[in-house]
Amino acid sequence: MRIEEWFDNLPLPGLAKDIIFVVVVVGGISLLSQLLLGLWTPMVAVESGSMVPNLNIGDIVLVQGASRTDVIAWDEAEKTGYTAFNNPGDVILYRPYGKASLNLLDQFKMLLGFAPGKEKATPIIHRALRYVNAGEPMWQGGPAAPFSGYITKGDHNEVIDQEAGQIFGMAKSSYIDANRENIINVGGEIYLDKNTGLIIYETTNGTVVGEGISYLTPVKDEWVIGVAKAKIPLVGYVRLLPSIIYDEIKKLVS
Repeated sequence: MRIEEWFDNLPLPGLAKDIIFVVVVVGGISLLSQLLLGLWTPMVAVESGSMVPNLNIGDIVLVQGASRTDVIAWDEAEKTGYTAFNNPGDVILYRPYGKASLNLLDQFKMLLGFAPGKEKATPIIHRALRYVNAGEPMWQGGPAAPFSGYITKGDHNEVIDQEAGQIFGMAKSSYIDANRENIINVGGEIYLDKNTGLIIYETTNGTVVGEGISYLTPVKDEWVIGVAKAKIPLVGYVRLLPSIIYDEIKKLVS
């Protein structure tokens, strides 16, 4: 008896069979992905414009696990002519500050307006510029790296991730209102600037603080999830659609 016939003859309702079929297919794809790419979920949706025009909002990016490939930074890639997504050096997916990645429950909470918690963060997909050792300056004239790791930057951003953090101060609190289209509230008085990746919040003394995604912090090897290898344009909008609808509703209400 063939597998299809055996499955069709199972004494189960049609809906239960459909659910089992979906679980088996998804599980098989995840297992194949783990074997070939080193990741159970190798595809991510681009959520910000920090990598425009090489990666755009809504693109789906195929990522190979860090255990299955080496990271070639910009400064090394220039020596050999190696490029990825139109520029020298690899684009890496990493966990900012080593924080745990958001799960589906965290993302659902964010849609409802609740912050995911300081111990978790959305992974960042930016380009690796160079690797610095502990004690070396993170940029020309900049402070020493507290530990070894990659210096990273979004192709569309003006400054590197390690420099993109600042205190706005009370006089500049209007930054949030001036950039309202790119800033979303993720719970309480905590905001996320989708263009820069800054987490913005007000301290107890009234100072408005912008906390960068990797401010003064190189990306450790163990924080790198993987290396971007290919993209599928716009398909990721299906994944991002709930967030987009939620943002639009909040704008209308406010």
